[in-house]
Amino acid sequence: MNEEEMNLIEMQDEDGNVMKFEHLLTFEVDEDFYVAFTPIEKMEEFDVGEVLIMRIREDDEGDVYLPIETEKELDELWAIFQQLYYEDDGEEGEE
Repeated sequence: MNEEEMNLIEMQDEDGNVMKFEHLLTFEVDEDFYVAFTPIEKMEEFDVGEVLIMRIREDDEGDVYLPIETEKELDELWAIFQQLYYEDDGEEGEE
């Protein structure tokens, strides 16, 4: 799959470097929205295939992605992500 076929998210780090991620899933938990994505190339902080989950908040300029603050919350979100992501994969094969 090439970059044009992927649903890309681009972010800038604190040094202004552009980082590209493939969007995997957006989901809602208790009226909060979260996004899961993976890097499309190896980065200093992240490996290809590593899944990152962040909270989505809106501000005047659009969506802002915020880190998950506690390990407990991240574990809960990871379990929800896995259930939703792999549930979607299973449904495609059953048709």
